[in-house]
Amino acid sequence: MTLTTARLRLRPLGPAEMQALLEGVPVPGLRWAEDYPLDGTLVAVAMQEDLVKRGVDRGGFCHYQVVLKDEDVVIGDVGFHAPPDELGEVSVGFGIVPAARRRGYAVEALRAVLEWALQQPEVRCIHADTDLVNLASQRVLAAAGMLLAADEGDRKVFEIQRDAA
Repeated sequence: MTLTTARLRLRPLGPAEMQALLEGVPVPGLRWAEDYPLDGTLVAVAMQEDLVKRGVDRGGFCHYQVVLKDEDVVIGDVGFHAPPDELGEVSVGFGIVPAARRRGYAVEALRAVLEWALQQPEVRCIHADTDLVNLASQRVLAAAGMLLAADEGDRKVFEIQRDAA
């Protein structure tokens, strides 16, 4: 299920595409921006690939490439670490290549997945965490509607709950 925004297309990665990405091969018809995939991309895709290997039904709670609609170029990623747990909680992460930062793409992509997830009946709360010193990510999380929920020393945890959407 592809999600779209005004400027972006968020395309989910299937198992074969995840394997290709980990091998450094782009999907035919798409270009990768300079510095893509990010280190965080590789970690997130490896986590998603592990879920698939264990037979977990990810549904839309997967890894999405962030694609500029007008250029068909992948500039980053947004996605879930796993489907919601038994409490209805799910974690999300994102990353945009350096050359595409400071243009609102991260906020736009994150809002799209948050809006989608909060419409799913099994989701009660969405979490994201970031390094204490990563002020840019903290600004993205706040701009997307997430609130600071915990300060855990070197990490800050943000969340948005169903009733806040």
